[in-house]
Amino acid sequence: MPRSAIGRAYRSRVNRRLRARRVRRLVRHVEPWSVLKVSLILYFCAWAIMLFVGVTLWNLAVNSGLVGDVEGFVVELFALESFKINADQIFRIAAVGGLVLVLAASGLTVLGAVLFNLISDITGGVRLTVVEEETARPRPRRARRRVLVAAPPPADQPPGPPPGTAGGGRKQRG
Repeated sequence: MPRSAIGRAYRSRVNRRLRARRVRRLVRHVEPWSVLKVSLILYFCAWAIMLFVGVTLWNLAVNSGLVGDVEGFVVELFALESFKINADQIFRIAAVGGLVLVLAASGLTVLGAVLFNLISDITGGVRLTVVEEETARPRPRRARRRVLVAAPPPADQPPGPPPGTAGGGRKQRG
């Protein structure tokens, strides 16, 4: 590859690269209502996932016989006549307790947002540095204009003014 072609390829790649700029932002206020909505949804989703995982693991333990082994071990260890783990009661306690924790955690998160607002009034907020990248691709460079040259007239026609012009082109001053 000739040296000039390598240079042109490198320059075109550099020109196509997106540019980024650093911008400083200041966070001074967090809306408690929006924090409440987001935290309720976040903690509720975590609660639902934990319930699903708990039920799945319980079913796996029952199917593998682990629950029966634990019940037998407890009967032998404490010399009991019988011992059964009540899965329905455990699920209800986990569900209600999880909902109480969702509400408590959301309340604490909103309290944290209110405290942040009070402290940021004193300290001036939190400064963040954000890198903003261009999202649009740069336009490709326009191709150079090509000047079209008229073909010479055929040999059987005498040279004259081009067709479609009246009087043969420019006027001559005298």
